Amino acid sequence: MPFIGSYHSAMSILSSIGNGKCKGACKSSWIQNLKYALKTKTNPLHLTKKERTTMTKKIRNVSGRNAIQNHSKTLKRFQGRPSPSLPANQFCGKTKKGNDGNMYLSAPNKNNVCSWKRV
Repeated sequence: MPFIGSYHSAMSILSSIGNGKCKGACKSSWIQNLKYALKTKTNPLHLTKKERTTMTKKIRNVSGRNAIQNHSKTLKRFQGRPSPSLPANQFCGKTKKGNDGNMYLSAPNKNNVCSWKRV
């Protein structure tokens, strides 16, 4: 796998990982290479301080186990409803703004499954 030579191409690789186009071994090898590029003293990507911090944040955002699911799939699935575009079970007991502009509370029912209720 060739190494990336610039900041912009590295960020485009990270965004494709975030969108779910690069999964599994592809994802792990690119993240490993980019983390190495950030760690070395020779600075092979010729990054400025600001570029280095934004790239570090992007890697942290994309490299989690469920990062792809949280980044792209869940939002698309829930966009056409008035309640928030997030699964209620992940935010149980919290208040979020819905797609219609109203505030919603994620409350559990008798089976301890959370759903969005308008406040």
